[in-house]
Amino acid sequence: MKGVTVTIDRIVIDFTGVHWDFFNEFYKRICDFYGIRMTVGERGFQYRIRINTGEHFLHISYKLIFAPKTRKNTMRIEAYPKSLVYFRHWLEQIRDYAKEVLFVRCDVAFDIPVPIQNLFTMSKTGRKVRLYKATRYYNGKHQRQEDGYCRVYDKKRELSERKQQNIKGERTRMEIVYAPKASPNRPQSI
Repeated sequence: MKGVTVTIDRIVIDFTGVHWDFFNEFYKRICDFYGIRMTVGERGFQYRIRINTGEHFLHISYKLIFAPKTRKNTMRIEAYPKSLVYFRHWLEQIRDYAKEVLFVRCDVAFDIPVPIQNLFTMSKTGRKVRLYKATRYYNGKHQRQEDGYCRVYDKKRELSERKQQNIKGERTRMEIVYAPKASPNRPQSI
């Protein structure tokens, strides 16, 4: 189909074996620099830092809740690919203190120049479709971060409502999660 663009929309990377002493000083510096606060969660990762400059975002998470008590834990980052360059100074510091750097997953986005109502989508693998607020979701909510999870929505409408951007023509976005299978329970090393 003519006019379809493909981009990586979000990338997730794990830094393993990051010592608490490093994280403790790191989060203080980065929160002070961006004028934000760290939050403490009860599910997933315990410590979370969310930075959003408008054009760039970086989400940093540290220490899985269910992980055994230890002074070395996993630090996860989520960002747009272009934000990796923007936050390079901070990410290099994490890399220097990590045991391994692992690619976890990314969202691959297909922008299709047709209205969503004119786009037929279906699952060849029998994944169930759910509709929520005009978005089509393939798989259950609990599978959002798994390989093959898919969502299809009106990108033109989303840009208009959330970012007050008006674009010419139609745009439907299909996002598919790609998560490589390096081994049964381990992301791929980079």
